Amino acid sequence: MAAHVITLGSPQPTSSQQRSTRRRRLLLIVVSIVSLALAVATAVSLTILIAVRRSRPAPGTEAITRACGATLYPELCISELTDFTGAADADLVPVSLNATRQRVEDALSSATALVGARPTAAAAAYSDCLDMLDIAGELLKRSVSRATGSAPTGGPAAAADADSDRAEPKHNRRDDVMTWLSAALTYYDTCRDGLQRAGADDEDGRIKAQMVQDLGNLGEHLSNSLAIFKARSRFLGSSGDDFPFPPRWVKHGDRGLLQVAAGADDIVPDMVVAKDGSGTHLSISDAVEAAPEKSSRRVVIYVKAGTYEENVQVGLRKTNLMLMGAGADKTAVVGRRSVADGMRTFDTATVSVTGDGFMMRDMTVENRAGPASHQAVALLVSADHAVVYRCAVLGYQDTLYAHAQRQFYRDCEVAGTVDVVFGNAAAVLQNCTLRARRPLPGQKNTVTAQGRADPNQSTGTSVHACRLLPSPEYPTTTYLGRPWKPYSRVVYMMSDMAGHVDAAGWLAWDASGRAPDSTVYYGEYQNSGPGAAVQGRLEWPGHHVITSAAEAMAFTVGRFIGGRSWLPYTGAAFVAGLAARDE
Repeated sequence: MAAHVITLGSPQPTSSQQRSTRRRRLLLIVVSIVSLALAVATAVSLTILIAVRRSRPAPGTEAITRACGATLYPELCISELTDFTGAADADLVPVSLNATRQRVEDALSSATALVGARPTAAAAAYSDCLDMLDIAGELLKRSVSRATGSAPTGGPAAAADADSDRAEPKHNRRDDVMTWLSAALTYYDTCRDGLQRAGADDEDGRIKAQMVQDLGNLGEHLSNSLAIFKARSRFLGSSGDDFPFPPRWVKHGDRGLLQVAAGADDIVPDMVVAKDGSGTHLSISDAVEAAPEKSSRRVVIYVKAGTYEENVQVGLRKTNLMLMGAGADKTAVVGRRSVADGMRTFDTATVSVTGDGFMMRDMTVENRAGPASHQAVALLVSADHAVVYRCAVLGYQDTLYAHAQRQFYRDCEVAGTVDVVFGNAAAVLQNCTLRARRPLPGQKNTVTAQGRADPNQSTGTSVHACRLLPSPEYPTTTYLGRPWKPYSRVVYMMSDMAGHVDAAGWLAWDASGRAPDSTVYYGEYQNSGPGAAVQGRLEWPGHHVITSAAEAMAFTVGRFIGGRSWLPYTGAAFVAGLAARDE
């Protein structure tokens, strides 16, 4: 009988079962591969995301970096704002302004402690520098208040009546802050320039070196604050050309003060200056000293006919002051200070004005130091919203120092030799006569020397509808200007130029004859007369023959100094645009 073999275990799979098994295994392998790929991709993505997040600034820091991109010194700007508590979550304009203001105050405190009461040979330079830092700090404080819309902290606005405290157009706020920040930087530059020329003996040299160290990079911080505000305030609009609105301190009754005839009997002044004792004061300086501080109304000092030999200072706290003479041919204030006496240019002025809202009419201001004494200022103006009307400003080198802020000169005669009108204000001269006098042998006459040191400063000199003439005894060459600082800006518009204006038009700053950088702006628009031909002008990259009325409009009274918003309330005649008619 045959034996049976029994095999234990699973039965042998069929071919269809084998195919199904292979599919399942393949599917498991594919799923595993996809899962692994997804895991790797996720891990890589997370790694990249973490790296990106680590390399990318936080939102607040990114805003700081973006804001600082508009400045000349971005690394300093980023460092400053990043270290400032709360900057990443705050409006960067007041943060920047406050940080810079603190640096100004620190520099002032250090310099004050250093200088003390030392009677050094350079004491005047140090004292001036302290004053300028003090004013720069005040301008920054005022800028913070204006930029944030809070109550004014200084100047005429702070002294105004409560009923004047109404909402102003935003462009007025922007123009104000641009003016004040530009002026703060100008004060710093003037302080620094004075220090560079100060110090002869060992003690002076030590003080000078320490003060320079204390100032450090303050100018760069000021520049950065100005740039940040300018870039971030564009939404506030342009200057007040189209929307008349007076400064808070202007009173409607002021209009008549500049419109009446010289010496009119119907004006009742607050004080009268007379050499014969028939007034309230014998000197202009005494009357200015007696004027109230931070006045909320116009204070009129009438100066009777005569020649007053004195140096007059209208300080920062003497706001809304008006000097009114009996006529430019009758009332004159005369000084003789010059650098030949060992003084700084800033301290040579016959009349020096810092108080805002200053007005002067129907007077002559003269420095009689003579051409051999070199720099000798007749009139120095640092005041905002200053008006000089129907006056004569006479000197030789550095006659009119338009130092800072917004200034308007109308129907005036300004006479001199080298750098007749200089400084870094936003200044418009309209319907004025600019007369060239005889210089020293070897000197070359220049009408302007503008001191704009930063591309964001809202400063420059605009000469509109004026006359450039030689003095009868001096019929030869004069130049329209030379670049004092790297961003010097001067425009001549619709003015008549006599033949004494050199065909080259403009002059290099020094004897090297080197052309200035392209950062300067020298413009000429529709001028007339034998000296106005532009075909022979120097081929400087910064020289512009303006052919567009729109480009020229930027330098008019209405646009350049916001004249429509404040000049109508002074009573001074003016043309806001390019048209040859008075407002």
